[in-house]
Amino acid sequence: MKRFISLGVLLAIIIGLGVVLSAVGQSGQLPGVRPQTANPNASALAMTSEQGVWLLIWIVFVTLGPLVTFAAFLTFIMWWGNRQVVRARTGEKQPLEFSLDPAKPRTLGSVLVRSPRLVIGVAVFLLIGGAVFLALIGAFG
Repeated sequence: MKRFISLGVLLAIIIGLGVVLSAVGQSGQLPGVRPQTANPNASALAMTSEQGVWLLIWIVFVTLGPLVTFAAFLTFIMWWGNRQVVRARTGEKQPLEFSLDPAKPRTLGSVLVRSPRLVIGVAVFLLIGGAVFLALIGAFG
């Protein structure tokens, strides 16, 4: 049932756009809009061919630029994630021990000593999370 409603709405939008485009094609302007001047340099409803080319260039630049950038970023993220999965599958299967002894490899203590950014990040996250929690329960008021 939801699909039929969505299809009906989409069909109504397409028909409405077709009617508007038909009216624009016949008269050269939007229905119900009266231009104030015939000079395309002074009108917001008309443009010269040079203005049309610049508009097309800017529309392509504004729409395709971020789209291509985002697609390249997502491609890089997927490539990097797949690389890590392949590396983990082909690597040695050793479980991580929850010991804080940094001398033993493959323990939580060893990981924390080798990556201080992780410790700092967790500490900052806990501080901010604790402050937000205290603010939400009204401890500061």
